[in-house]
Amino acid sequence: ELFEKIGNHVVGPGGLGSFKPRDLSNTAWAFATAGVSHPELFKKIGHHVAEQGCFDSFKPQELSNTVWACATVGYTDERLFSAFAPVIGSKLDECSEQELTNIAWAYSVANLPRQDLFNEGYVGALASNEKDFSVKELAQLHQWQLLQQELKYGVELPQLQNDVVGELRAAGVDLEEEVLLGSGYRIDALVKFGGGRRVAVEVDGPSHFIDRRPAGRTTLKHRQVATLDRIEVVSVPYWEWDVLENSEMKQHYLRELSKGQIL
Repeated sequence: ELFEKIGNHVVGPGGLGSFKPRDLSNTAWAFATAGVSHPELFKKIGHHVAEQGCFDSFKPQELSNTVWACATVGYTDERLFSAFAPVIGSKLDECSEQELTNIAWAYSVANLPRQDLFNEGYVGALASNEKDFSVKELAQLHQWQLLQQELKYGVELPQLQNDVVGELRAAGVDLEEEVLLGSGYRIDALVKFGGGRRVAVEVDGPSHFIDRRPAGRTTLKHRQVATLDRIEVVSVPYWEWDVLENSEMKQHYLRELSKGQIL
């Protein structure tokens, strides 16, 4: 009853006149956290923000809290989410892991993939925080990844991975990209052969190494994929690939790296 009265007051004439971004986001967050939808309140907040156009004054936490709260209560006005997208994209380096996952989850609920937001920059921001995600945040990211599959709208993969996969396809190799294995690991590409034999190709960028030696998590992943999923892993280190000047050199490299098992 208290929230209902507060909501009714806010949606009244001039109810949001003095609200700053923090006030708007806190109000939306409080109602969503309490499990109170109040459609008219969220509609007014959404229209107020979109009409004011004061997006740059929102801090990352305020942006995250607002879209999360709207998504939580089922208010997914495309105009509001679309208006926020470029602002969020410009502040990715200021976002915490919780803010990043809340935003990804909220846009998944809204069914808005937003290529201008969820691009390589967003994936990079997630990767820089990958050690800090909680179980809940990982679950949110899993739902966001499912949105990419649902819409058949893959997040743009890093150029290095695209290049390696492109060379494999050009050579006529039968493969799938971004495959989720039974162990729970996701691999860059899964090459399939006759008789059911499979080889995992991992395109390993700088974050997978320390002084050009595989980081512990990289070694663990490769070992567990081989042991638990019974799939051989072939790793393509970024610095070895970067020096290859043409397609002929790249395909020769892949042939030598895999000892003829792939090409």
